[in-house]
Amino acid sequence: MAALESETRQSYLVFACGSSWYAVPAEAAAEVVTFPELTRVPGSPPHLLGVFAHRGEVIPVVDMSLLVGGVSAGSRRAVLVRLARGTLALTASSVAGVSALMGPLEPLGPSGVHVHLRGPVKSGSRDVAVIDPEGLFDHLSQGG
Repeated sequence: MAALESETRQSYLVFACGSSWYAVPAEAAAEVVTFPELTRVPGSPPHLLGVFAHRGEVIPVVDMSLLVGGVSAGSRRAVLVRLARGTLALTASSVAGVSALMGPLEPLGPSGVHVHLRGPVKSGSRDVAVIDPEGLFDHLSQGG
């Protein structure tokens, strides 16, 4: 998947994690699941809640609220984001559905995870941070 352009005009799956709203490109959002009990990964950062097996694949569950420095929403649901090199489960307390979003896609911060969150763009009256799935995968793979 190519890097996000400076402005978006495509379809995204919009979801909330706690009080914040996020979006991932619709083609990367495989499904929304309720995940079972997780297996903790020793030494993992707090935002990596654990892993679970799903259709023959071991999938890490990332709490977006904790990842960006907030408080865990405690959700048992997640959006599965499928990339060529693997799948991530991003916790979701609510799913708004697929929307065409338009707006600038500037990084929301100069470093850390915020480089891979773009926007904000509007979905109705909500401010939504668009996740760059490839960038987020890289960030998490490097221990972020």
